Amino acid sequence: MGALYNSLERQQLDAPKCHPKTRLAVIDRIIDWLIGDIDCNALLLWLYGAAGAGKSAIAHSLAEICDKYGWLLATFFFWKTAAERSDITRFVATIAYQIACAIPASRSHIEAAVDANPMIFHQSIDAQLAKLIIEPLRCLHSAGFDFKNSPFVIIADGLDECQGTDIQSGLVKSLAAAFHDFPLSIRILIASRPEIYLQSTFSTSFIQPHLSRIALSGEYSPQTDIYRFLEDSFYKIRHEHPLASYIPSSWPSANVLRELTQKSSGQFIFASTTIKYVGGDPQQLPHRRLEVIRKLRSPKGEKDMPYEELNSLYHHVLCNVEDIDTLKRILGIFVIVNPNPNINKIHTTDSVDEFFFWERGETMACLSQLASIVEWDKKGYISILHASLSDFLVDPSRSHRFYLCRESVFGDCAAFSLRHLRQPELNKYGAFIVHFRKYSSTANLQHVLPQI
Repeated sequence: MGALYNSLERQQLDAPKCHPKTRLAVIDRIIDWLIGDIDCNALLLWLYGAAGAGKSAIAHSLAEICDKYGWLLATFFFWKTAAERSDITRFVATIAYQIACAIPASRSHIEAAVDANPMIFHQSIDAQLAKLIIEPLRCLHSAGFDFKNSPFVIIADGLDECQGTDIQSGLVKSLAAAFHDFPLSIRILIASRPEIYLQSTFSTSFIQPHLSRIALSGEYSPQTDIYRFLEDSFYKIRHEHPLASYIPSSWPSANVLRELTQKSSGQFIFASTTIKYVGGDPQQLPHRRLEVIRKLRSPKGEKDMPYEELNSLYHHVLCNVEDIDTLKRILGIFVIVNPNPNINKIHTTDSVDEFFFWERGETMACLSQLASIVEWDKKGYISILHASLSDFLVDPSRSHRFYLCRESVFGDCAAFSLRHLRQPELNKYGAFIVHFRKYSSTANLQHVLPQI
């Protein structure tokens, strides 16, 4: 149930949502589409933008609004680092469950479909949509159930974080095919990055007539919203930080807010990461930490790059860790090897320690300075807070000495996996080899074998 917009899992990870009085123009545009004031024939709305543009925050805030007015049928927030939220096999079941809750009269029809075919969840997405959603709602409509002429919306956020490009494109096509001639006013909002294969999918002759698009750029430039977010967030730091009595009442100035807004280059991720860094250490004066951010200089050769300021911020945060090799091994697990935790068992600070044969606590000690970009819960489950960090780490032109080379990471982890295979009591990590063989060449594995 972590894929629901209001799930405890998302709440514990501080899921992004729009700051009050921000992104109003784009949210109003989506609501106009939802209620049929514009693009009334568009079944699908594709909300797209780069990492850090605020797609998930908008999707979450829209879900809250629609829930309040009774328009929300279901949500599914994909996330590649959470096993259940990157698995397409859970999508229809999760949507059907929420529909049964939103429209209780549909519950008996959905249950009957499962009773009639207990293997339905192992069938195609098209078959699941037909039996668990389309047919139950059609039955209610045919029986004269009063849907009160309300618009209904299904929100699927982070489609690009679902496993497999073909699966992502297939889901778009399946949703369009299932609902395009549906008698009820159901709308489907899909938010994702503008990946090439998704652009191609949304441009097909079948989907195009049923599609509306919103690009988070140009007309919906968020500069004013970012300024307001920064202004309110710094106000909160001034009044709630443990060292609040030592913070100047006029801090920061309007000029500084404008400077930070300009540095954000339209990316909410820069603004939010800045706030997490400035106010995230209860033993450090926030105004001093802000000065550190303001004085950052881009790595050599990065002038005028699209992510120049964000790169500088990530470089600064990562530089706080003294042992870079240990840091890269940890991040390599979650960015390269294990972006989807259902593949293996390494997803907590303790399991990382065990896998690398470290003393317990070494992973936690290494990550202790990275609270603004990496998070872990009370059980030690590690989460990278935003996909933009992964993008940064796998691009050598941006990350430089923090670059995670795919071959090197796999080779290093393969070596440790083989060490585990030689220790029967620890061989649960030997299963990594199966995963590595899909991505590492035979030469790579032969290279690490002599090291064991």
